[in-house]
Amino acid sequence: MKISLNGIFIINTMNLQILTFTFFFSIILLTACNPKQQTEHYSRNSITFFDPIKFSTQNNKNTFKIEARFSECGEWGGHKEEIIIFADTSRMFYATYKVFPFNCDSLPYYNYKENLTPTIIKTIVLNDTTKKSIIDYILRLTQSKITERFPGHAGNFFSIANSDSTFYIQVYDSKEFDIKSFRQLVTELIK
Repeated sequence: MKISLNGIFIINTMNLQILTFTFFFSIILLTACNPKQQTEHYSRNSITFFDPIKFSTQNNKNTFKIEARFSECGEWGGHKEEIIIFADTSRMFYATYKVFPFNCDSLPYYNYKENLTPTIIKTIVLNDTTKKSIIDYILRLTQSKITERFPGHAGNFFSIANSDSTFYIQVYDSKEFDIKSFRQLVTELIK
């Protein structure tokens, strides 16, 4: 029942309870549907990056490569490190970590030689923790790509790509963040 008193409506007790209930119910629904929470849940828990079909376990030809090229010699470059991720026919995932040499005093020897013998080779079986480390690195490198600034002639190069070229991210800059991020990944993989 509503009674008008100089333009002000007085709502009876029953309608006030319904209005209060509707208000609090709406607040609860809005809180439960917070888009930030949904995005974080999706990005952390729903990623199925390590799919055996995507990595071609039948013919073992599709791989995923994480590469870092450092600039110890300034614009002439520096050493290279790479992590190759692959699956075998039993659907186990592996990562092979390689470090390639570079000597700033012998630049002509290293120029355009892609067939150098690595100085370090380690292969590990990936578990859930190391898979998460790889996914976290991909997210950090993607975030770094957004703030990438061209450093001129002397920068570090970081890339992630799969062998069929359907996924590729590359960052070329001089940020310390990218070096620390890559070192963190290597530390978490090769303990």
